[in-house]
Amino acid sequence: MNRAAKCFPVARALAKAYLIQSAMAFEIWNNPLASGGQEAREILLGHFGLPPGSPELGMLRAIVTSYSNLPYENLTKIIKKFTAGSAEERLRGPVEVVRGYVDRHTGGTCFSLTYCLGSILASAGYRCYPVMADMKQPNIHCALVVEMNERRYLVDPGYLVGEPVELAGTPVRIETTFGVVEIRPREGERYDLFTLDGGDRKWRYTVRTAAVSHTEFMRYWQDSFSLPMMNNLLLTRLTPHGHLYIKNHHLRMKGAHGKVNENIRQGFESRIAADFGIPPDVTAQAREHLETLKRSWRARETAGREKA
Repeated sequence: MNRAAKCFPVARALAKAYLIQSAMAFEIWNNPLASGGQEAREILLGHFGLPPGSPELGMLRAIVTSYSNLPYENLTKIIKKFTAGSAEERLRGPVEVVRGYVDRHTGGTCFSLTYCLGSILASAGYRCYPVMADMKQPNIHCALVVEMNERRYLVDPGYLVGEPVELAGTPVRIETTFGVVEIRPREGERYDLFTLDGGDRKWRYTVRTAAVSHTEFMRYWQDSFSLPMMNNLLLTRLTPHGHLYIKNHHLRMKGAHGKVNENIRQGFESRIAADFGIPPDVTAQAREHLETLKRSWRARETAGREKA
């Protein structure tokens, strides 16, 4: 067998793999939940005053930059967890996410933010697909890969990286208002994301850049409602002064001039309204659901001790 003949099976395998991934890239958006992508895009562009445009890099940057205004928050996810009538109803679709931001300044966690942005980009003609990342556990974070002009870009609305980052197999650094984010390639089409603070590099996650199917993504999304992070109130957003992060009643602002920590237990709902614009009733409802859950845990623990 000559060399060319030996190469044919490899070429066919690579072509098949590419076709499978291409199909997966679009499969996830061919779902009723994503049917609101065009409406969500129109709401987003109208709110930020962006004109419609062709799917090119400049327009992608404009959409991603505008979309980065949506905060990461699990208040809406907690409320859905305890009030939705079914598992499917817990998942907030594109229109609900964007309309929530416009009306109440809410956002979402990485799954709803990624699914919404992917739906918006797909409706605008971009070729994109979801990818999964490992943090302390596997497959608990997600992002998007956008393919354009034979190049690939990582778009991560759940980690507040407010611009597309080209995946070219070389390290990339992105300046943000809270410091530097570095993305470094590793074997197996994976990339590590670090944050840099002076001479300190901190690993945040490893993302696999191969597409996941609609079925896989939805399973990981549903599984995320049982993660430990759902037992705390979490909010984070980028501001002109830095990165604002809240976990329960602890607030941390990290900017170019250092960190500021503050206890905001008193007037918690009012502080969330001031810093994020989220109405107090939304925060109060999420907090009440968690307090009810924790009261039930304490009651079971007490009952267990009494039986022992």
